Amino acid sequence: MRIPRGFTLIELMVALAVVAIVATTVLVQGGETAAQTYSMERRAVARWALENEIERARLLQVVNPEPLAVGTSRRRVNLASREWLVVEDTFETSHPWLRRVEYSVFAVEDGREVGPVDTLTTFIGQR
Repeated sequence: MRIPRGFTLIELMVALAVVAIVATTVLVQGGETAAQTYSMERRAVARWALENEIERARLLQVVNPEPLAVGTSRRRVNLASREWLVVEDTFETSHPWLRRVEYSVFAVEDGREVGPVDTLTTFIGQR
């Protein structure tokens, strides 16, 4: 009677196929996780850029006796070692001292504007 001393070629090939499938699944999931993390980080920094611009506009209202000018302005800012383009659209409201301001932030990557990554609408009034 013969005692088996190792694995057959078919057993090794099946084991290798299982390892390859598991490795592929892990790599795909790792790539998706990295993409999601990058996307979440980019949106968080974009929101910070928007909130900084809103506070800048509110602080300017403290020293400026006139309400915000109606129209569109574009401003490039650097935050978290990246360049962002913040677009500010200011509209009149029914009250003469209150403005509705719509902000959009775009990531600037390789000279191109990507986005908008985030948008936000707020109201800014004269103090």
